[in-house]
Amino acid sequence: MKKNLLFLMLGMLLSVGFVHAQNRTVTGKVTASADGSPLPGVNVLLKGSNTGSSTNAEGAYQIQVPNGATLVFSFIGYANKEVVVGSQTTINVSLSDDVKQLGEVVVTAVGIERSNKTLGYSVERLSADKLVQKSEPDVLKAMQGKIPGVTINASGGTAGSSSRITIRGANSFFGSNQPLFVVDGIPYNNDLNESGNFRDNGASFSSRIADLDPNNIASMTVLKGAAAAALYGTRAANGVIVITTKSGTNKLSKKGLEITYNSSFSAEKIASYPDFQNKYGSGSQQVYANANGTWGPAFGLGRIYNAAGGWTNTTAPVDSIPIWVGYNTYAANYPAIAAQYGLRPNGNVAYQAYPDNVKNFFRTGNVYENSISITGGGPKASITSVISRTDQKSFFPGSAFERINISIGGNTTLENGIVVGANLAYTNTVQDSPLFGGDGTSPLARMFQQPRNWPLDKLPYEDPFGNGVFFFPFGQADNPFWSINNSIYTSKVNRISMNGSLLYDITNWMNISYKGGYNTYNDNRFQRISAGSLSGAQGIGSMQFDAISFGEQDHNLLLNFKHDLTPDIDLRAVIGANYNERKFDQTSVNGLGIVTRGIDLITNVSTVTPNTGNTGMSKRRLYATFADLTLGYKNYLYLTLTGRNDKSSTLPANNRSYFYYSGSASFILTEALGIKSNVLSNAKLRVSYAKVGRDADPYQVLNTFRINLGESSGLVGSTRYNDYPFNGQSGASVAASAFDPNLKPEFTKEVEVGTNLEFFGGRASLDLTYYNRLSTDIIARRSLPQSSGYTSFVTNFGSIRNSGIEAGLTLVPIQLANGFKWDIFTAYTQNRNIVETLAEGVEEVTLRNIYTNQPIPVVRPGEWFGVLRGTAVARDENGNALINPNTGLTIPDTKQKIIGNPNPKFTLAVSNTFRFKGFTLSGVIDYRHGGDLYSWTNQFLLGRGVTQDTENREIPKVVAGVLGDANTLKPLLDGDGKPIPNNIQVMENNLWFQSAGGSLAVNAPNEFSVWDATVVRLREITLGYSLPKGLLAKTPFGSANITLSGRNLWFFAPNFPKHSNFDPEVNTFGNSNTQGIDLFAAPSVRRYGVNLSVTF
Repeated sequence: MKKNLLFLMLGMLLSVGFVHAQNRTVTGKVTASADGSPLPGVNVLLKGSNTGSSTNAEGAYQIQVPNGATLVFSFIGYANKEVVVGSQTTINVSLSDDVKQLGEVVVTAVGIERSNKTLGYSVERLSADKLVQKSEPDVLKAMQGKIPGVTINASGGTAGSSSRITIRGANSFFGSNQPLFVVDGIPYNNDLNESGNFRDNGASFSSRIADLDPNNIASMTVLKGAAAAALYGTRAANGVIVITTKSGTNKLSKKGLEITYNSSFSAEKIASYPDFQNKYGSGSQQVYANANGTWGPAFGLGRIYNAAGGWTNTTAPVDSIPIWVGYNTYAANYPAIAAQYGLRPNGNVAYQAYPDNVKNFFRTGNVYENSISITGGGPKASITSVISRTDQKSFFPGSAFERINISIGGNTTLENGIVVGANLAYTNTVQDSPLFGGDGTSPLARMFQQPRNWPLDKLPYEDPFGNGVFFFPFGQADNPFWSINNSIYTSKVNRISMNGSLLYDITNWMNISYKGGYNTYNDNRFQRISAGSLSGAQGIGSMQFDAISFGEQDHNLLLNFKHDLTPDIDLRAVIGANYNERKFDQTSVNGLGIVTRGIDLITNVSTVTPNTGNTGMSKRRLYATFADLTLGYKNYLYLTLTGRNDKSSTLPANNRSYFYYSGSASFILTEALGIKSNVLSNAKLRVSYAKVGRDADPYQVLNTFRINLGESSGLVGSTRYNDYPFNGQSGASVAASAFDPNLKPEFTKEVEVGTNLEFFGGRASLDLTYYNRLSTDIIARRSLPQSSGYTSFVTNFGSIRNSGIEAGLTLVPIQLANGFKWDIFTAYTQNRNIVETLAEGVEEVTLRNIYTNQPIPVVRPGEWFGVLRGTAVARDENGNALINPNTGLTIPDTKQKIIGNPNPKFTLAVSNTFRFKGFTLSGVIDYRHGGDLYSWTNQFLLGRGVTQDTENREIPKVVAGVLGDANTLKPLLDGDGKPIPNNIQVMENNLWFQSAGGSLAVNAPNEFSVWDATVVRLREITLGYSLPKGLLAKTPFGSANITLSGRNLWFFAPNFPKHSNFDPEVNTFGNSNTQGIDLFAAPSVRRYGVNLSVTF
């Protein structure tokens, strides 16, 4: 049936006949209506055929046309224009910016350019000026707030850190939920490879979209729905982002040779600091101690404290305490050096606040970007080369990112009519990062929560031999200054992307094209915890080396048809084949016991162990055939049908081949009904239905042997009850997971309806979409009883639904004759991401294990995807917390509960742009409503008593709730049988930190560390000025522009502790499916920048 459908489409196309007519020559020039400048590279097509031409560097064209012909002029970013030739031999055309959207040409699946009015699904396009030189070197972060339906969450503000992007929610439990990136027609891998555990000693790993040069982007198209992306195949269920680069466009410049130079500089700082209290120092219960907490006595009481917390009065201007234990050892061993810091063995130090002990850790960073592009060519050939360099020194010490991009591309038309194109791009990136996470080696393990009397920035962090020095040698944490120099991660990536294309017009209504390419990278990683750590690598130092390589080749062969079947019906169709192959390889080794400091070689350790859990290889292939058929009726009704059959190597032989399809319709209401109104300019209705398949990861069908992957390794996939190598003898064990030999592909079905409405000649437009998407047969692990010999079973089960509304509203409130124009664009996204079913008897699936008694992300039927399960307080039937009458603190529940949902209820972003005589002022304000975050940062700010939120600690507090029985978890009742309200007072210290449990922060139920992450933010603001062309007429410059910009200039998160000033746009687990968890994640960044752009 599937093959018959494809052959039927082919038969319909080949049955179309030729139309013969007497041709004649038409010439002309195409200019931009805004400034009259010539437009090179404009497509000039004979309507209803593939016959066409394009404008040269001066905007001129020449084309052969038959009698009765109509010419269609199209160019991305401009509204299409149709002109009836009649008896004319010269036709000059002026194209306007596409304000009205319906006439815009967009790049759709497999690189097909289509008019927006023909599409029965939602497509969004971003031009380069919305992405480049905005004080943001990350392409994904530059997209934030600019596209409805697209959610982008940053993981932190350090250099090169990844961002998570999803389109219309998550569709799979364990598979990637990020869209497919396609750059110049070839898939562009955006994986984040975890060479370390995000939880412990994990760096701010980059995803590989970091390799892409923003300066080389010409345009970006976002295919959000399944119908839009179906032709891209198995990875299209999550949507597709199609990027066309300058070196991949092969368009001519406005001059025969054009050189563009961009240079920018940005200064960056930490986005915010907590409001620290500077009244109290270290200790507990207002008694001094050399401790983590800042619950000790107030400063300035005229006391000299001893180590036990006792004191004697003094008339000295500053109180004093015994030298901290860690520094007393330092002073005893190195008295001469210690004396330079005012330290002496068994001496005293000042007990006073150091208001800037946190602020002085961070620095002012910077970002330098320089790019030069050269474009040239003639009527039959063009070439573009772009060279860029980005250097970022993060505000966070020890964090940096460098990127070098070199690309060259071009095309030419041979004498035989074959159009040949090629593109080559090279990227080199270097990322440096401290180690983050919940481990004590992280510089953030104690940075924000350090006692207010620790002069961290004024004391040495290491001894003369490089061993760490800290205030207490308890093994809990390293000195943050030691960590940024000794607990480090470096990634060095070399990436090459190349592609080539061929196009040949067989007839004036049919052509054949080929595009293929290869994309590969090598990522060499190094991670070290130096010898001398107080909390990691057993104090003797460790290293980890990872060699990661990835390669992907992709080939598409297309047969394209375009013809008018009748005067009212036109046909456009594509029949194609695709071949894709991906290879991945990772080798990892650990070394323990650094022999000589400063030599970062694996031979410089005492013990070398293969990191089996991070070592492996995979290879996968996919073959596909597909067809796309669009019928148009009288320029107001369009029907598109697609079908694709994939054959994947990762599925069992009997399920390896699978077919899916889509259908969409677009109805131009105003054209059909002949509506000519000054109010309703254009109205389009659209509807689509699609089914998209998705194969499995490699080697999910048959069990394989694992070498030396024993239980004590603690690695994913390790096998219980064995530990290889045993007595030096290597061993192989069967994986802990069993695999389903009848595994099927996942499928996603989606219905989408929407409308595009334009009013007042394009002064207002609304793009509104509703979608309902169901993903079924999800590939995941089911837990098995130990008696089975396995721990889990990989099979198909469960379903997840995404439904929501997307809206894009464009307004032009003011547009004056003197050139002043005010544009407003509002993007609204509302998505419900609900797990509908799991397998029978399966109540929950864990997405990732983190810490014991800490929240974990799970999927449960009826719950949002990735909700957090954790410990909670016991409550009565009315939701009142149960309070222990013996302590006045909460009683924990014995059962864990769902305590947080990281998914926002909706997001809203408003962009304003003002233009006047060369000046452009624009800004983006966005709002996120809902979405929870479990935050260690805030938990420990409160629990350690370091912010002004806990400064008023002299007056006892009462925890809201009712008295309860800690054994029965039932409320205590009074004589009338009613719950007894709690009236037991507790000290502020016990309220936030209590070793025995029951507090509201440290050692409290997890639910008290979950906050609503609602936030409003001034995301971006820019002010630019373009010099008038008259001033440049006698200069070598074609244009010149200078722009001032700022990013993340202000935010307000009302539901977090007031004085934490916390920005919730962080996540410890990068762009993975684990979201809404902050285990001392790196804070966000604020930037101010200037950019200069000139063309020659």
